Amino acid sequence: MRWLARVGALLALGVTTRAHAQQVIGVEGPARHKATVILQRALADSHEIMLADSARQLILPRGTSVPHTVIILGGDASVGAAVGGDVIVVGGDLFLRPGASVDGRTVAIGGGVYGSTLASVKGGTESLRDHTFDVDRTGGTTQLRYRYIGGREPRFELPLLEGLRIPSYDRVDGASVQWGPMLRPTVRWVVDPTVTYRSHLGEFDPGVNAIFQLGERYTLEIDGRRSTFSNDAWIYSELINSINTLARGADARNYYRADRGHLEVRRFDESVTPKLELERFAGVAFERAWSVGTPDTLGSRPWSFVGREDPAKLARGNPAVEHGRISSAFVGVMARYQIGDVRTSGTARVEVPFEAPADERFAQLTFDGTIGFPTFGVQRFRADLHVVATVGDTVPPQRFAYMGGRGTLPVIEDPLTLGGDQLLHLDSRYEIPLLQIRFPFVGSPTLGLRHRIGSAGVQRLPSLIQNVGPFVTLSFARLEYTIDPATRESRFTLALSFVR
Repeated sequence: MRWLARVGALLALGVTTRAHAQQVIGVEGPARHKATVILQRALADSHEIMLADSARQLILPRGTSVPHTVIILGGDASVGAAVGGDVIVVGGDLFLRPGASVDGRTVAIGGGVYGSTLASVKGGTESLRDHTFDVDRTGGTTQLRYRYIGGREPRFELPLLEGLRIPSYDRVDGASVQWGPMLRPTVRWVVDPTVTYRSHLGEFDPGVNAIFQLGERYTLEIDGRRSTFSNDAWIYSELINSINTLARGADARNYYRADRGHLEVRRFDESVTPKLELERFAGVAFERAWSVGTPDTLGSRPWSFVGREDPAKLARGNPAVEHGRISSAFVGVMARYQIGDVRTSGTARVEVPFEAPADERFAQLTFDGTIGFPTFGVQRFRADLHVVATVGDTVPPQRFAYMGGRGTLPVIEDPLTLGGDQLLHLDSRYEIPLLQIRFPFVGSPTLGLRHRIGSAGVQRLPSLIQNVGPFVTLSFARLEYTIDPATRESRFTLALSFVR
């Protein structure tokens, strides 16, 4: 009966589109509260209103598409569709299904967002569990009235599969399996204690994260844990890196172990028009690090289908770090901005230590930025920028960042051969969906051109290296040809792609 659900969802899309022209939507709530601003901003732009039934989920199945923001009122929703804006659920939970592709954010007001590793959400997720809006429909008018529900009984939750979180896999830890409850001891506190078993190290790593709501716009976060850390997580997501490690032995990260803790205060600001979100943060951090991953410290390697003995893959060691403590202060900002169909986002963080292993004195900036916009018809352009810039003394190696290999510059065969306290990587691509071609089950291919440029070094940025070439994406697979214009070296790569 799956086809019947799909037809029903398509009919629902058509009905809500026509009904939207006749409806007047009003929002009554605290003017500066995040939930109020999110709704007002969504309603000020192109959107679809869908009315859910509290007795069953509203379903947007895979294979359907909505070109604008979707606002679902009054119940739970299950989304596997392609959505050209945000997905906002009011008064229920939002469940993402495999194949879902959301260009904006996923937000649950009065519930939670439950993701899927095979879903793509470009703008991030937000769960505002302690705030909701009651839906009052009278004739052609729908009124949303704010209600605080945070005063309910303290809760003990076991998220996902009875407290088990999504596992990961890498060449140092093997399988990392995390378990822990979600605690809400008071109205404003959310405490998330976990323990992580790392199969290759044989370690049980404890950790705890606690968030306290100080007011409408301020939060306090306290985090402390023992873990395996990397400065190269920007190259691939946790899921993609885990699959690459297990299937090909190709782990695109360097690692070190540390006890780490931080205390952070955040302030959230959001405007309705233009769509601007700002999160400013500041805090202090403490870290005690030690090296891991060389043959004499581990003595063996995790399992993979291929590449287990390859010195450039699982057998590759990790750079040594300076043993000792780094105590530092940090400030930063996260920003998202949208004007029309142009979406930009960026995160900047500056760390200044007041204690370091060899008494180094430095300031280090880490920046990630993205911009994307349509060009002609369904064609799109996107660019991603990652920068690490350091002034002062040479930083301890646990603050180095690395690049090289198929995740950054594919023509460089050995991964992560470029590294240091200065790094720049710009990845830009132009995509042309071939909608006139459609294959059963996997959909339409996308043809594109990709240009990557970057370099990394210690105390200075060496000459930049360019990689350019065409690619074709079909469902979750991408075939790419890359050439270095300076050396004429080239390479074919087949990779996973969860963004269509």
